[in-house]
Amino acid sequence: MQGTKVKELLNKYLSGDCNEEEKALVETWYLKHEVVNQKILSEEEYDTDIRMIQENLDRRPTKNGLWTRISIAALVLFTLSVTFFYYYSVRQDQQYIANDYANIGPGTDKATLTLSDGTKISLNDVENGEIAIQSGLKVAKTANGQIGYTVVPKNKDVKAGQVIEYNTIATPRGGKYQILLPDGTTVWLDAASSLKYPVQFASDERKVELVGQAYFDVAKDKNKPFKVLSGNQQVEVFGTQFNVNAYSNQASVLTTLLEGSVKVSLKNSKSGSMLKPGEQAALEDLHFQISEADVEEAIAWKNGYFVFEKDDVRTVLNKLERWYDVDIICDHNFGQMKIGGSISRSKSLSEVLRVLQLTRKIKFKVEGRRIFAMP
Repeated sequence: MQGTKVKELLNKYLSGDCNEEEKALVETWYLKHEVVNQKILSEEEYDTDIRMIQENLDRRPTKNGLWTRISIAALVLFTLSVTFFYYYSVRQDQQYIANDYANIGPGTDKATLTLSDGTKISLNDVENGEIAIQSGLKVAKTANGQIGYTVVPKNKDVKAGQVIEYNTIATPRGGKYQILLPDGTTVWLDAASSLKYPVQFASDERKVELVGQAYFDVAKDKNKPFKVLSGNQQVEVFGTQFNVNAYSNQASVLTTLLEGSVKVSLKNSKSGSMLKPGEQAALEDLHFQISEADVEEAIAWKNGYFVFEKDDVRTVLNKLERWYDVDIICDHNFGQMKIGGSISRSKSLSEVLRVLQLTRKIKFKVEGRRIFAMP
């Protein structure tokens, strides 16, 4: 069973105080199951590994012996880019429940395009090539799956008095998509998100409306600011890269700037706050809080990773719900438990649940696409 030395080692690992040899030992243990197993560990398997760690803790490292092999295995682990760290207070004698059939796959490229006339197009079902022409806008799907919007040159801008038509692209839970707007701006949409944009941009501004999360690489145009509306927030830019996280089930709307500059303000307000690269604005209760950003965490989803920075349990479960299109029921209080670390979003749900279970702080019971989380 789990011994004092093992608990001390895991706590040191979580706090970042392990030396290289201790760190390699823990990571090799994880690598064994990350590479070989595709299921959630049973109690017996867990205890077997605990005994393995206990035995190896009592061995003295030698130059060419055990630790050399462990270091090689650790190197393989890092090459696979699969690391996960946990922040928790130790509790003993915890049981955890999970079923092997929780092998639900990760999200994929899928979205629905709704044209201004109400026509709905499933983008994951249509062939590559031209999809539609509407109000001077040609919509096409490229060979790499991206949607591009090309405006007929003579209709480049909306004339005064002309009615502006809007299209909406929306991703479901378990979906993501990349689009190219008529002005050359590229937008990456995360799961359960939508972007409403004009078929043709107005002559004096480029305005879109976001629900959920998106990363913007805005085409430069000094004469036409690009504005993103999300809830009570407006972001104004001329050409830059930034991320907006505006899911309705989180406390704040988060705007993270990577390069250039943006102004964040309340909708319909003339005053606002300027962000510098590496800064993040959090809008909560109609007040902005500007702070230094963890850029890696903010855009991890776009780069194919979950990155948690001492997140509470509900925040973590919300991300899993959106990406794996499942319902996670959590009626229990996890107190001040925090989870941190990173893992690829290409992993199956069972693999992610198994990683969380290894903390012995969260138990899961899986019933189809309904998952019950318990302390």
